[in-house]
Amino acid sequence: MSKIHYSIKVILMTVICAGFVSAADVEDIAGSKLAKLRNTLEGTKQLIIELSTALKENPKSYDASWQYAAICYFYGDFYLKDKEAKKKYFTLCKDAAWQATQINPKGIDGHYWLGVGFGMWSEANGILDSLFYADDVASEMTKVIELDPSYFRGTPWMVRAKVYTYAPGWPLSVGDSEKAKADMKMALKYGSDYRVVYVLYSDILMHWGQWDEAMKMIDKGLALPFDKTIPVEEERSLEQLNEYKKKVSAELAKK
Repeated sequence: MSKIHYSIKVILMTVICAGFVSAADVEDIAGSKLAKLRNTLEGTKQLIIELSTALKENPKSYDASWQYAAICYFYGDFYLKDKEAKKKYFTLCKDAAWQATQINPKGIDGHYWLGVGFGMWSEANGILDSLFYADDVASEMTKVIELDPSYFRGTPWMVRAKVYTYAPGWPLSVGDSEKAKADMKMALKYGSDYRVVYVLYSDILMHWGQWDEAMKMIDKGLALPFDKTIPVEEERSLEQLNEYKKKVSAELAKK
């Protein structure tokens, strides 16, 4: 692996999969110029080019495959507005992650990003309501959890919980509110310091009409210190939680 490709791997493992390295390592890497690339549109585009090149040079590289999937997701979700452009990059995410799982069936990153790719691709193509990929998303997150329940600070538990919450129950799909509640508890066990977990958790509570509990989770999420290593995610999460707070406050005022 070339020096630049190794550097990209370190960046993505740090700022996408926060929690895999020690706090000291995060601080050191986050302070470098390369670590900040993903936090800007220009830097993200540069990473896409570098990882695309890495895949062309070595199509059977597991690391390049899942990393390319991850950065394509990030670009599509956080930087693109055009619907067709989003479809393109979520398709690239899904396809690259699938390739990663074929190269290394036991690789946790490949399964995680394949689940994300399935979900985002479905949403971008307007078929999320039909739950075309609901079972597949849940299946991939289950594989991730079985490999490492602490992976990505509880996010896989919350993703699976959302599937259990919004999908119809058996025999149509995998929906199960009790399983969702169990997964939500596990997500907090591993991600109590990760604001994204509170966004997803609050969304489910709002869906269930549990407004008092939702407000508690929103306030906890808002109270977390700002993580400067992932400013793009933090800014969006704060925006979402503040919007949720307005909605929940309005519902509580009706009582």
